[in-house]
Amino acid sequence: MAIEKKDRSFDKIFDQVTLEKIPMDYVKQVKVNLIDGTTIDVDVESVRSYDDELDIITQLGRSDVTDVQIALDYESIKKDISEQVKLGLNKYFSG
Repeated sequence: MAIEKKDRSFDKIFDQVTLEKIPMDYVKQVKVNLIDGTTIDVDVESVRSYDDELDIITQLGRSDVTDVQIALDYESIKKDISEQVKLGLNKYFSG
């Protein structure tokens, strides 16, 4: 699925970010791959209640997981970060 991105400056910043913890509120899709090639689509609403990405595997209770693919809602992250930055800067540059 292609994502149309218009603001390349934010893209450059986001590409350089290393996530130590995945923000679960922004998870858009989760797929879990198993040893036998099966893929499990995990309910996104249940994932959002987890503390971190490791809870996904724990809650599945499976030992045959080979990979977990997590897609983030990029547009929501961008919107929220932009709003927070504007609020912060308005303290210093309002006028």
